Amino acid sequence: MSNQTEQKKERYIGSVRFYKNLILLPFFLMIIIPTVLCFVFYNDLSQSETEREQLQSQLTDTTEKLNRYEGVTAGEGVSYQSLYADFYAPQPLDATAAVKNTIYLTFDDGPSVRTDEVLDILKEAGVKATFFVTGKTGEADIARLKRIVEEGHTIGMHTYTHNYRQIYASVEAFLEDMYQVFQLVKENTGVTPTVFRFPGGSINGYNQGIYQELLAEMLRRGFVPHDWNISSQDAAGYSMTAAQMTQLVLRDAEEVERGIVLMHDAGDKTTTVAALPEMIRGLKEQGFQFAGLSHDTKPVLFGYIA
Repeated sequence: MSNQTEQKKERYIGSVRFYKNLILLPFFLMIIIPTVLCFVFYNDLSQSETEREQLQSQLTDTTEKLNRYEGVTAGEGVSYQSLYADFYAPQPLDATAAVKNTIYLTFDDGPSVRTDEVLDILKEAGVKATFFVTGKTGEADIARLKRIVEEGHTIGMHTYTHNYRQIYASVEAFLEDMYQVFQLVKENTGVTPTVFRFPGGSINGYNQGIYQELLAEMLRRGFVPHDWNISSQDAAGYSMTAAQMTQLVLRDAEEVERGIVLMHDAGDKTTTVAALPEMIRGLKEQGFQFAGLSHDTKPVLFGYIA
């Protein structure tokens, strides 16, 4: 069988059929190669066209939102601008101060019994911090709001209900909720809060359609938003020891010139309280000073301000 195959190969090479196929091969390649290239090019072109359409849609959506904000500055206004005539910061917006080697410890979701413990630790360490508070109205909680201010810390707004679906339902809903905590702080401490933090951060899964409008309107009213560039991960879905939390914050602090640290002082944050003394000592050893956020502190803000 092998010999027969070899004989057939020998008879084919050099035969008329062999030369005929050899002549046809270039014509065959001239047809196949352009066809394949056309298919590949068309496929890439289709993908590129889809990407361009998606990008154009995003740009159009963003432009429309920004044009609405530009209309605000031009005096055209939008309906929610007329809401809550006293819901404004008392001074012009000028958040440009970026002090190097500074750590801003921030605590969200209080006040609670943990707030008392945090304040005791801060007092012992001689450190100022910032508390983004929610709408707690009990007698003990009002006393905690007052203590935050009396001991020289910054008090900021974190919405009244902290209910994501409710506050991010619309710009109007967000303003209504934030105005309630604004009034709570102002009436009980005598301080007009000028800084705030979006629940979940300025960009999150609940405010995707309106976050640009929320940001623009709060800035128009003179309030300064603050996200964070260091997280203690005390709100993560897994538990850490105090030592692990401290190590995480100290590690990330090595990568920044100034850091805004996200922590929480809700009632269940016992590990955060336990980690705080060693965390403060470690940050001091790294050469950081501490301060509360102020109206002129340049914010760390997701996707906007570095």
